[in-house]
Amino acid sequence: MKPTLCLLDTSFLIDLEDEVIAGKVGPATRTLAGLGKARLYVSPVTVAEIIEGAEDPLAAERALFGYRHITIGWAAARRCAVLQHSNARRMGENDAWQAALASAGAMTLIGHGSSFAGRTGFVYLDHRAA
Repeated sequence: MKPTLCLLDTSFLIDLEDEVIAGKVGPATRTLAGLGKARLYVSPVTVAEIIEGAEDPLAAERALFGYRHITIGWAAARRCAVLQHSNARRMGENDAWQAALASAGAMTLIGHGSSFAGRTGFVYLDHRAA
C-alpha cells in the first residue's frame, strides 16, 4: 500500500537534489515517483539541517517552500521522549525528532539512516533499499 502522508528526511532530500543535479534517476527519484499523490512534508529539523549545510541558504529555503510543513508540538514532544526512553539504543536528537513527528502524524518517514532501521513506533522507508 502506498503511503498517503510522508515526512521527508534530510538524507532523502540531499539524495534527491544530487540526482537532479547529476541528471540521473536514482533511489530518491524512483521513490518520489512511486509515491504518487502522497502528501509530502518537511519538518523544522529538516529545514534547519538543509539550510545549515547549503552553499546558498536562501535558495535552499526557497526550495523547501515547495513542501508542506509540519511543526513540532506537544504530541511529537511526548512521542520523542517515549521513543528515546523505551529503547536502549538512543537515536541522535534530530533523528529522534524526525521519528517522533512521523509517529505522531501517522506519516511514513522516508530517508536513509541506520538509526531509523529496526525501530518500532513509526513507519520507515529507506529510499536506498526500496
